[in-house]
Amino acid sequence: MKTKILATASILALMAAAPATADTAKTDDSAANSTTEEVTEDVKEGWDKTKEAVKETAEDASQATQEAYRDMKGFVFSEDEDKLDIQDVRINPRAMATNIIGEPVYNPKEERVGVIKDVILDQDGKAVMVVVGDGDFFGLGKLAAFDYGSMVKMNADGDIVMPITEEAIEQAAEFTYDEKAAGDKMLTMSASGYSVEKLLDANLVNAKGEKVGDIDDITFTDGKASQLIVGVDKILGLGGEEISLPYDTAKVITVEDEFEYQLSAKKASLITNYKSAPTN
Repeated sequence: MKTKILATASILALMAAAPATADTAKTDDSAANSTTEEVTEDVKEGWDKTKEAVKETAEDASQATQEAYRDMKGFVFSEDEDKLDIQDVRINPRAMATNIIGEPVYNPKEERVGVIKDVILDQDGKAVMVVVGDGDFFGLGKLAAFDYGSMVKMNADGDIVMPITEEAIEQAAEFTYDEKAAGDKMLTMSASGYSVEKLLDANLVNAKGEKVGDIDDITFTDGKASQLIVGVDKILGLGGEEISLPYDTAKVITVEDEFEYQLSAKKASLITNYKSAPTN
């Protein structure tokens, strides 16, 4: 959204400058003595420069989008968990949970109607609900939940689009995380559901519960969680390296009301060996 706004603003500014070139050519003292052909040539040259600048602006915007991609190591385990295949992968930032939660929601008329507050997953990692805050700038008012698969789309600019209105949010049953409060006027997720906002605070642990890394992000493909982005060897949340794991590599467990992604002993061992290898 920011890239689109900046690019549009730059283009509009450049477009506005084009007629000024003609006016300057007509009113400048030296230009007054020029022939009509010379003035026309000056205008043409100025417009050509403007078009080139517009082209460069568009190219810069495209380059900025490409630079937003995150490159990292992708880890894939064999079926018997005895081998680890490591590949270079490029993650699309638009597919990341951290670039979905907290983002504004627009309807097809490009009207801002709310803010994405959370995504609810089922046990298989399928996104089943999207939680939307009302039209307040930060979505701090009422929360309402809608079916993810039929509601959420992302346009070419990366904006989140849902066919709803502020009135639809107002009329929908209010969403709550408190299972005891659910009823005719309140909606909550199922007992087997998972809040992505909460999952983003989870750790990746081994079979003994020892920390292997931090869950930095979750990516989605076709409405389903597809990759875990894990930060390893971080100190106070800084430094280290990010790796990508298939979402079903680890299972979600609950420890004292907090979520953790737990690896099998074999998988955790392979990651530990990778981290300790001299070439890494």
